[in-house]
Parts: sequence; C-alpha cells; structure tokens
Amino acid sequence: MPELDGWDLLVERNDLTATELRPAPTPAPGPGEVRLAAETFAMTAITATYARLGESELPFFDAFAAPGGHGRVPTWGYARVEESRHPEIAVGTRYFGFLPMSTHVVLSATPTARGFADTAPERDYLHPWYREYLQAGEPDELDDHRLVLGPLYPASFNLAEFLIRETAAGGTVLITSASSKTALGLAGLLAAREDLTTIGVTAPAHADFVRKMRHYDTVLTYGDLSAAELTGPVVLVDFTGRADRLRAVYARFGSVLEDALLVGYTHPGAEIEPPPGLTDPEPWIFFTPSEELRLIEKEGEESYRARYRRAEEAFLDTASQWLTVRRLVGPRALAATHRSLLEGTVPPDTATVVSVA
Repeated sequence: MPELDGWDLLVERNDLTATELRPAPTPAPGPGEVRLAAETFAMTAITATYARLGESELPFFDAFAAPGGHGRVPTWGYARVEESRHPEIAVGTRYFGFLPMSTHVVLSATPTARGFADTAPERDYLHPWYREYLQAGEPDELDDHRLVLGPLYPASFNLAEFLIRETAAGGTVLITSASSKTALGLAGLLAAREDLTTIGVTAPAHADFVRKMRHYDTVLTYGDLSAAELTGPVVLVDFTGRADRLRAVYARFGSVLEDALLVGYTHPGAEIEPPPGLTDPEPWIFFTPSEELRLIEKEGEESYRARYRRAEEAFLDTASQWLTVRRLVGPRALAATHRSLLEGTVPPDTATVVSVA
C-alpha cells in the first residue's frame, strides 16, 4: 500500500495501542492563520505520557480534535510553514513545537520574540508553554538529538532548580526510572551538589547502563529497595507513575520521606491518579511549565533563558556520545514506535525520530 500524501494517525481512546491511519485533506488556513507541514516527530516517553493523559484533567486529546472514539496524540516536532495568511510569518520558516501526529496542522498565529503563539480558542486550556512555536534553524549534526531532548530537558532543568532550592540543607534525592532521559538530565545537574546524595532506581536490565553514566551516587534496582538503608530527609522524584513502586518506596522509607514529586508516566503500568492512602507526605504532580514561569518572573526571562541554554547545550554535547537516535520514515513507523513506547520496549540509550517522508 503506497504512503498517503496527507494523513492523520489516530488512536482508540479505549485502547491506546490500537492505531488507525486515515487520509486527511490538506487544511486551508484562514485570516491570521498558518498551515504547518510536519517534518519530523520526536517519539519519547513524554509522547506516551500525553497519550495516557489524553482524557485526564489535562486532556491532551482535546488539543487536536479527532473523530468520536479516537484521539490524535500530540508530540513535539519540527514543521515548516507551507501556507501563511499572517503578514509577519513567512512561508518556509521552520519551527519547533507541539504537533499532532499528522502531516499538517493549521494554527492561529500571533508573533512573539522567539516565534509565534497559537491562539486558537480550542487550545486555550493548554499552558502557554504548549502553544509557543519556536523558530528553528536548519538541520545540523545535532538536529535529531536536539529534537528528542528539547521537550524533555526543561523538566530536568526546572526539577533541579526546585530541588536545589528545597533541599538547601542537603539530603537525599531518590529518582525512579533512573535510566529515563529526563531523569539522567536531572541527575547530571544535581551531581554538582556535594551536600546532596542522588540515588537512581532502575530495572535490572538497565542498571549497568545507568552506572556507566556516573550521574548517580548510588544505583539500585527496584528489587534492592527492601534492603536499602537511607537516612533522611529523602525527596522522591517518581518518573514511573506506577502505584506499586510508589507504595514500595513509602513502605520502606516513609519515616524519612520529606516530599514526593510525580513527574512522568514512563512505565506500561502507569496510572494517572496518585494511589490513595499515601500521606505524610502526600505525592503531588510537578508541572514543569509552572516552575519555569516562576523562575522567569523571579529573575527575568533573559537571564533564565541564558542559563537554560547553557545547561541544555552542555547536555546535548554529552548526550551525543551515549544516545543513539534512530531515524524512521512514514506513518506506519510512527504507529509502531508509538506502540513500543506504550509497551516500554525502547532501550534507554536509544531514541526515535520519525520523519513524515
């Protein structure tokens, strides 16, 4: 079957692993709108998180409408302006931003200092972080790495800023799903704190890889938790979203646990709602855009952006040495990669970028 010129990749809301490829007409922009043609999609654990949150209190399936019973999972990618009806946005300009898994999308555009903001009313419920499209340069040797890590590293950076502020007296940060790219970015930033101990918890199959990264003071497997000894105060940063693993941490370290941040849903058994009965401390969802806004308001956008860029470029430079980005092509590869993310079968030292054609 030949590839389609225009398409939408849909998922069934009651079975996120079930996908359907549908032909899609090329949408026409109205006044003040632009049509973006997708180039490449970053397929990472955060994409699986958006699918799992599709019908949550932050309903990502509402961002880009789909026929009844289906959803369009958003992800991050590069796209070019194919048609513009905004006088300040030129055809051919390349952007990085929040995209549906489709060949095209029409957005309402308001220019900003870094690109443009989408002001379509159906996406007003999303934080502005998801509605800003950043002008991007032409592809270079780090283009795929930048695309993969660009949506993830803000969480690493802002988590580190939060934890450094909240653990000024020192202590231990216990990080689950320690092999995830966001966790590795966080641990790399915390490694400079001599008064802060970082412990990474990972699956046995990933333990050697995590140890070789040398980002954590100690690396444990989930089976090691029951015998581990920790002194307080301990802050848990959970990327798994799994109730059983949260309960295991509380059961073992509840007496010294000071805070518990829920950041991601990387595992196939992830649950959106925190498990009931966990208190003292009650786990809470860390929302990266809110922390970023707080820092910008505190120190000014220019200062914050400069600090962030330096940290991200340093991480990109090192990540290019251990992270293999495989490039796949076409909607069927996109569907297969989506399923593999939900099933948790992607190795920690690998990421996938899928190009439209």
